[in-house]
Amino acid sequence: MIMTRVLTTVLRRAVPDARVEPTSVVVRTFTGRYWIWVEPNHGYYWERFKRTYPHWKQIACKYNALESSLVPFGSCPVFRVREDLINWLADTLGLSRGERKFIQLSVEA
Repeated sequence: MIMTRVLTTVLRRAVPDARVEPTSVVVRTFTGRYWIWVEPNHGYYWERFKRTYPHWKQIACKYNALESSLVPFGSCPVFRVREDLINWLADTLGLSRGERKFIQLSVEA
């Protein structure tokens, strides 16, 4: 798990009515899957995110999210490649090219 201030700031801005602690992280499991964990209430955050950005699923499919993770409630889509996760988030939020690059640089393997 890698803590990133940049990612925390982006997540707070994306869903301002959901609390995001600075412990938001990009997670990689031993099976090589990537998703974003949000504290203190992971499920609530992602429910609010998905309501705010209803096109999230279409973009997740574009970046090959695992089908089992494309649920309409409480979780971030899961990707096999970290860059796909970052690109999904950036496209869903409509981030600029510079913001996308800044997130990529701030999230280390």
